[in-house]
Amino acid sequence: MKSILIIGATGGRGSAVINALLARNAKFDILAVTRNTSSASAQKLAAKSPNIKLVQGNLNDPEALFKIAESLVDEPIWGVFSVQVSRGKEVAQGNALVDTALKHSVSHFVYSSVDRGGPRSFENPTDIPHFITKHNIEHYLVASTKGTEMNWTILQPAAFMENFGNNFIGKLFAKTWQVYLKEKPLQLVSMIDIGVFAADAFLDPVEYKSKSLPLAGSELTFQQANAIFKKKTGKDLPLTFSFISYVLRSLFKDLGYMFRFFRDEGFGANITELKKMHPGLLDFGTWLDKESKYETNK
Repeated sequence: MKSILIIGATGGRGSAVINALLARNAKFDILAVTRNTSSASAQKLAAKSPNIKLVQGNLNDPEALFKIAESLVDEPIWGVFSVQVSRGKEVAQGNALVDTALKHSVSHFVYSSVDRGGPRSFENPTDIPHFITKHNIEHYLVASTKGTEMNWTILQPAAFMENFGNNFIGKLFAKTWQVYLKEKPLQLVSMIDIGVFAADAFLDPVEYKSKSLPLAGSELTFQQANAIFKKKTGKDLPLTFSFISYVLRSLFKDLGYMFRFFRDEGFGANITELKKMHPGLLDFGTWLDKESKYETNK
């Protein structure tokens, strides 16, 4: 079987890709990269299918990752799903993974990035530090693969529905949305659907070749999202205090720049077209029912 190397296999997006491949009974060896193959989350993942093989390592040494992964399968690695954590090494790790994939003759490379305005995303780095890094990796991927046999797909998700957990981050995101965007709508997507589109890209590489795809499943104002949440749960979206949002936006410029982008530019996924490609695309209400940890009146 062909094999796919999945970065961040126990994280939100990596695990979503694996689940989507398994749901389709995809005939791939899944090389699941994790920092600790003995962890409970890694062992739980491996138990899902005999086609899953755990690969211990990290993105600081992608060459070592590939050598370990290749020792577990009979054929060269055919595909790579790439995602990096938004920290100081993001660009170095993302670019090095592209280089290593090229060196090992990978056929299809799927990169999980971020939407920066729909069709103009590729040319719009924005002033948001963790958007700029993804813009830079996108450009490196496209430039590096020119004239090579490695094809690419770039997935550009909007804000994650998973941001709305009943925790401090969820409360901060919701409050900042409420006070800063006011009546401006925000596009949202579930990590589940990022996994679906990544799986589709591996299953139909010709269709997804050289395609950048902004992803969203809902476009809502805060008031609309809160109304849906209240209808489903009987409660308002959990919020922190306004002054905390203000202080953190002042202290952490990345957060302030991001919400300014949401307000002044916004995401640009074509939800209507995405639903044609994937009829099961989750909207916010369906995500609350099916995937969130909130208790809802389904």
